[in-house]
Amino acid sequence: MSHAASITLVGRVGTNPQLSSGATGDRVTFRVVATERRFDRLAQDWVDGDEFGVSVLCWRGLATAVLGVVRKGDPVVVTGRISTRRFADQQGVTQFFTEVKADTIGLDVGKVGTRIARKQPDGFGDGARDTGPGAADGAPAAGEAGPGNGSAGVEPGAVDLPPEPDLDDDPWGLADTGPDRSGELVGSG
Repeated sequence: MSHAASITLVGRVGTNPQLSSGATGDRVTFRVVATERRFDRLAQDWVDGDEFGVSVLCWRGLATAVLGVVRKGDPVVVTGRISTRRFADQQGVTQFFTEVKADTIGLDVGKVGTRIARKQPDGFGDGARDTGPGAADGAPAAGEAGPGNGSAGVEPGAVDLPPEPDLDDDPWGLADTGPDRSGELVGSG
């Protein structure tokens, strides 16, 4: 069992993600900055308070996804393990470096706006597109974002996400596919 300190960090990306090589393989790093907001009664306005910034590291599939989606300024939610390394600088003084080894990273969709849009909206998980009144066969419905249609409400430079997975897919990988089973889910214990 790991005894690393877990953390959930909500903030904004302070630097664009960078690919680098480390002792454990290729990794992606970026900074996340969280700024406290408080109400100043004298000024009768919200002001910035203390600020916390930390480097976030991620590997493998998470690193690939971060490179493709996350940009400087994006609101993110990061969960992971916080770690502090110590080292001696050139003058022999002990310095500390704190970082978060990310397990999950997500865009805070409540703050990101409409920059993210699915390629094929399928709210019912059946892969069927909404072909509401007036929509051409296979074309997005009115007001729906489509490639290059410049629909109102979708920010320029929106990132298309892949369609939602089929409901028959097992997101936890628990399907029992033995020779005498029909793919039913099995308990974990």
